[in-house]
Amino acid sequence: MKYKNKDGVELSYNNDNDVHQVLVKEVVSEAIKVLTTYNRTDARSAEYALHRGVNFLKDNFDLWGNDE
Repeated sequence: MKYKNKDGVELSYNNDNDVHQVLVKEVVSEAIKVLTTYNRTDARSAEYALHRGVNFLKDNFDLWGNDE
C-alpha cells in the first residue's frame, strides 16, 4: 500500500541512476534493518529497536520538531 498525500501524490523512486534516489533508498533500507533486528522474545529489545529506528529516521531526514 503506497502512501499518497492529501493531493493524491505518491513517491516514485524508479531511477537507480539518480544519486539522491539511491541514497534515500539506502537510508530507508537501513532504517528497516534497525527496526526489524531485535530479540523477538525480549520486549525491551523491541522497544530499543523501535526507539533507535525512529531516531535514525528523524536524524537522517531532519524531522526533529520543536517538541523534541
